[in-house]
Amino acid sequence: MTLTQNDHIDIGTLIAYAIQPTQRPGRSQEYRRVLGRYRTESDFRVAADAVLQGLHARALSDGDFGLVLGVSPESPFAYRVGDMPNAGHRIGRLMAGLVLVGVAAHAYPTPADLEEERIRRVADVEFEQWMRTMCERLQEHDAAGEPVPDDGLNEAWRTYHEMPSTLVGDKGRSSGRLSPKCTLYWVRNVLGWLVEHGMARADSTGGTWMLTERFRVQVKDMAGEPAYTFLADIARRPQARSSSPTVQPVGADDEERV
Repeated sequence: MTLTQNDHIDIGTLIAYAIQPTQRPGRSQEYRRVLGRYRTESDFRVAADAVLQGLHARALSDGDFGLVLGVSPESPFAYRVGDMPNAGHRIGRLMAGLVLVGVAAHAYPTPADLEEERIRRVADVEFEQWMRTMCERLQEHDAAGEPVPDDGLNEAWRTYHEMPSTLVGDKGRSSGRLSPKCTLYWVRNVLGWLVEHGMARADSTGGTWMLTERFRVQVKDMAGEPAYTFLADIARRPQARSSSPTVQPVGADDEERV
């Protein structure tokens, strides 16, 4: 099959939808059409994958949630922790990175969790306390002379451990708001960032967040990262899980798929 100009336009259209994570095939007839071509037409798929390769990206999933991309750091589509609000400095990057990995380990502590197409609920206040418990476990590792196999994680958990859970500003525009100098701020900041990227939704009750299939797919792709592997290993141990009742599997039908 020789691809035509219209085929290449459709490839561009598909990628344009894929890099807008809040877009859904169920909401757009055009998205469904080009995604359907990717699923069923081998020549179209090969050509689309080649274009993605040139952009340092690849398709991780082409399910009902849309085309989910995995990207390398060189890709123009790459997410960067430093792009999160107030994460442009070192402490901010450490906190944002730790909380992001922590959400992944909290929600998907086992390989079986990563294979299960179900969403998870995360209550921000309870998750913040779960992270603090994890830091205490890491402190025990440190006291026992057991190294944490990731320098960034080692510095990040110490920073988290030293911060107060909550701190409210009392001056100017920050008056009455959570300060970036407290950990609950970073938990809510990261969960809000996941919402912007189609990987979570805020629950209508407030304070609880629902992680979407898109997030599970991304975590599955990064499952070999040392920081995630280490935190997930600790999360699987009974002592840590017994203090973390906040992750609640819910039926896939509850997920907003359209």
